[in-house]
Amino acid sequence: MSQRRPRVAVIGAGASGLSAIKECIAEGLDVVCFDQEPQVGGLWRYVPAREGEDPHSSVYESTVINTSKEMLAYSDFPVPKEWPTFMPHRYVARYLQMYAEHFDLKKHIKFNRRVLSIVPENNESGEHTGRWEVTTQKCRRKGPTRMMDTSAGRRGRSPPAPVPGAAGGSGSSIFLNLQEQQRQLKQQQHQQQNGSGEVVSDKQQIEQLEQDMEDLSLMYNGRKRSLSPVQIYDPSQGYEADPFADSTMLSENGSPLNANTPLLGSAASISSPKLKPASLPFDRDHERTSIDPRSPSQVKSKREVFDFVIVCTGHHWKPRLPDFEGIEHFQGTMLHSHLYRVPYPFKDQRVLVIGAGNSGTDIATEISHHASQVLLSTRTGTWVVPRTTLFGVPMDHISSRAMSAVPRPLVNFAVESLLHLHHGDLSRYGLKPNHHFTEAHPTINGELLGRIDAGRIVVRPNVSRVKPFNVIEFVDNSEERVDSVIYCTGYKIEHPFLDSKAILGQEDSNSNRVRLYKHIFPVNHRNIAFCGMVQSSGSVIPVAEMQARWVARVFAGRAERLPPPKVMRDTIDKDWVEHCKVFVPRERHTVQVDFVTYMDEIAKYAGCLPDLWRIWKTNWTLATQVTFGPALPFHYRIEGAGAWAGAEAAISDACAPYDLVRMASAATTQATNSIGRALSPARGPTPAQRQLQQSLQQSSFVQMHDVDAARK
Repeated sequence: MSQRRPRVAVIGAGASGLSAIKECIAEGLDVVCFDQEPQVGGLWRYVPAREGEDPHSSVYESTVINTSKEMLAYSDFPVPKEWPTFMPHRYVARYLQMYAEHFDLKKHIKFNRRVLSIVPENNESGEHTGRWEVTTQKCRRKGPTRMMDTSAGRRGRSPPAPVPGAAGGSGSSIFLNLQEQQRQLKQQQHQQQNGSGEVVSDKQQIEQLEQDMEDLSLMYNGRKRSLSPVQIYDPSQGYEADPFADSTMLSENGSPLNANTPLLGSAASISSPKLKPASLPFDRDHERTSIDPRSPSQVKSKREVFDFVIVCTGHHWKPRLPDFEGIEHFQGTMLHSHLYRVPYPFKDQRVLVIGAGNSGTDIATEISHHASQVLLSTRTGTWVVPRTTLFGVPMDHISSRAMSAVPRPLVNFAVESLLHLHHGDLSRYGLKPNHHFTEAHPTINGELLGRIDAGRIVVRPNVSRVKPFNVIEFVDNSEERVDSVIYCTGYKIEHPFLDSKAILGQEDSNSNRVRLYKHIFPVNHRNIAFCGMVQSSGSVIPVAEMQARWVARVFAGRAERLPPPKVMRDTIDKDWVEHCKVFVPRERHTVQVDFVTYMDEIAKYAGCLPDLWRIWKTNWTLATQVTFGPALPFHYRIEGAGAWAGAEAAISDACAPYDLVRMASAATTQATNSIGRALSPARGPTPAQRQLQQSLQQSSFVQMHDVDAARK
């Protein structure tokens, strides 16, 4: 009888979750992934904001990544060469789809399943078994919804969907005929009531007509989402549709549990409302199902037990909103960048964008092409960096192993001097930061300064308070009247399905500081991990993949065991002290890491850190690319655990545009020739040079002879 493989639950099928699934499969673990969306991609899958639905964590429509495709890629799956260097969001979403299809990951994913709680499993005596109970619920959307209309500066319902042929075309005729049939049936229904008030006519026909009208309107208002059915896991076959493999959880008063029922991690078992299952039949050793026959709506949930859990939901879904004095006086539109999608609703408005990070500057730049005036509020300024540097080299390609060895003060001096030469003093733009370049995440935007020069964007300091009549007062006592405010103030780190205080060590719910060993493992729980919950100076996708490689090997027992809790706590405190010395003390930077340093550290734990000394001895071409070229994710597939045969070719292709090897060889050849000429003794002309001199002299003699003959 074969031994049961450890079961792993992965929460989220975004960029971090996909790599976690893939690495768990590579280590021989039985992995199941839950995602509340119908497709993979996470926030890179653009979804318009719809009224009546929970806002999906989505990029806005015009999003273009700030990192190059070479630095964003997974370490064993390069981005296609023909794709643009800085990809729009649809390319990133397609890349994630290709990754999932290439490694056959979708059969391990349960789509349309929202995770309600993750709590430790207890036995009958109340002792912790060392496993986790994961409660999920099917989250189908209830039909089509209307788009949010903010064209007038207020939120409201959009007008009816446009129907083609409004002047008498076929679409209009069909729609009007359905309306007339519905009106006649309702009139007939009213006339056929008997004395008891019961309706005699058939309601099914009316409901069918209403559905036909709704489908016709939806045909021209947007396509309906196709949601995959609830699926049950089979390791050999993947997931197959099974609409009966669900359960219903009841609260203490007997009402069915739904998506709005508060259920916050382990607190759900000790605080009101306490949950109790309607019944607990065991159909497998790891699954419990129950059905509530009293629930007409059949709100269902399922509890499954797992040996390990990997949370890959990231930290870009819970908006952080500042609380300014007098905010209740503002009567215009206020929203967080989490809900921003397109700039058109802000046409001809005066818009205030609070926050000068990447999202704030991108949104301010985009809206400035439509709004009458854009105001950009910043507390401390920011370093504005273009996407490309000299010779068209992407800015993030400067991040190399050689550069990471340079002292930070020298890096700050060099980069700040180059930026000053590129766009001058940032003080004239109102963006001069009060910190050095490496002390905070820079803002990558190549259009912002031009829009400020054109007067389309005006930079203002931090907001002081809000006055009546939509007047905003800033800390420098200046005032501006605005129609809309967009908060680009970051996100809170929060997991509603977990007890954040007990697991993450997050004592203050308003603080983003979490106590995780190497930003991955909780101190008191060794069988749960978090991937992608970092803010890297580079792309987060290869960082999350590296975390997943280490986590999968730890869970499979192939990596070195985690240190004792006391050592983990001491390491967390030590890392935090060093962190405060490097980065400015802000909530935005509590999970900030340096890309090269952090990747090398985790790669060492995962057993895939490349040995530079060995590479220099065996392949100096590859060694030059690894040392002086960009710190590519492919470096961590050269050797060690999970080595990939195509790593060297991927590194060579990424370095091809500026061929570091050719440049180094040419420089070496030129230097050698110069030194040789300087050290060699004086010598006469070469035979070729003598022949050229003779021909020139003969030509001059013939010309002089012809001139003398002409004079005679």
